[in-house]
Amino acid sequence: MKRGLSLMMVMLLVAAVVLGCSNNSSTSSDGKDVVTVWTYPVHGEYEAELEELIASFEKENEDIKVEYEVLSWAEGPQKFDIALNSGNPPDVYFGKPQGKYVDSGLIVNLNDKLNVSQDDYNEVALDYMKIEDNLYGLPIYMFLHVWGGNKQMLEAAGVDYEKIQQEGWTWDEFEELASKGVGKKDSGEDTYGFVFQGNNEELLVHLAMNNGLPSRYTADGTTWNDDKILDTMKYISNLVDSGIMPKETAAVDPAKRMELFYNHQAMFFGRAIPYFDPVVEAHNEEIKAGKIEGEEVDFVLLPIPHNEGEEQVSFGGSEGYMLFTQKNAKEEHLNNSVKVLEHLTSAEAGKAAAALALPQVHKDAEGKFEMPLAPYNETAAEVLASKVLPPANASAEMAAKDDRFRTEVVIPTFQGLLSGELTPEEALETFKTKGEEIFK
Repeated sequence: MKRGLSLMMVMLLVAAVVLGCSNNSSTSSDGKDVVTVWTYPVHGEYEAELEELIASFEKENEDIKVEYEVLSWAEGPQKFDIALNSGNPPDVYFGKPQGKYVDSGLIVNLNDKLNVSQDDYNEVALDYMKIEDNLYGLPIYMFLHVWGGNKQMLEAAGVDYEKIQQEGWTWDEFEELASKGVGKKDSGEDTYGFVFQGNNEELLVHLAMNNGLPSRYTADGTTWNDDKILDTMKYISNLVDSGIMPKETAAVDPAKRMELFYNHQAMFFGRAIPYFDPVVEAHNEEIKAGKIEGEEVDFVLLPIPHNEGEEQVSFGGSEGYMLFTQKNAKEEHLNNSVKVLEHLTSAEAGKAAAALALPQVHKDAEGKFEMPLAPYNETAAEVLASKVLPPANASAEMAAKDDRFRTEVVIPTFQGLLSGELTPEEALETFKTKGEEIFK
């Protein structure tokens, strides 16, 4: 009897922890409506920034109290899923809309709920917070995943990187320049023209987007089943076979990529983000202070090269805050939660984008925050942000099929291509046959 009672008490305690921490329809001791926010460490100083935003909101809305929790990137998503599946998610949650959120019936369509105008935000950034034309959140930044370069190596090779930042470059132009980075250091270590993390499919995505395949799927199914994706894979294979990329690229992870960059063994590398500029500068300061050993290096933000005749595209998207409700939630509480969401994504919240060295997505924040970028990289970031395409306008069902295609087919097949176990033709055949099975 005691054993059964103990088990029941444990289960109740677990439920209380999961549900209690997201009990959003509560009232504070002084009678204020409590709105809960779950977020993540967006950047190093984000929690302090969030506290300032909450303080300014509560000053203007004395009947509302905002309670927040900063989740870890590793465990936070699972905690949120548990709360969502229990029917009691937080009111406001950081991230981007997903099909499973819509399926839960608890994420709130903002199309007719907002007090602010959608025109206040960058249109493309806003589109990434939609599913099937329904708006489920507001962005705080638009991320950029592009390429980068070692400024010292580029200058030694006579590369006009500022022209490339402004005008872009073709695959052939990139290959010619990258070949200049192949060789050895005085210490005998190999140097490469290009290094990219090979533990996922991101390189293939970057180059496919710049070969006339802006999305891996449409409403009709996968687009990775024709000569364009074949040509893309042939191009990548040639970069490895020629020595421009390391033979062991399939085993290169983000840490190894940065190690090669810092050690002046990579002329060009990917993926890169604007935030690498202040990160690399901080690394240089540690070298100057004698905290770590190494040679200083400067970071150059660069576009992804495009195939001749195709449009230059940047890989990007947006993240921000979404609105959720709970069963039997009062309309007044929902309206108060909307106000909180709007404030956390307002022009005042532009500090987050600036800290991450990203262009502003709220139009009233443009030009109000200093970017921690070298002038040439700040100009490049603006150009690259303008090259981000809107998301694929397909159903949540089709997006789920693509996620399965990516996980079960694309990643392992691309790994086989990079390691030399598969030819581009064999990889294409796998994409075709498996794609037909998944997207049927």
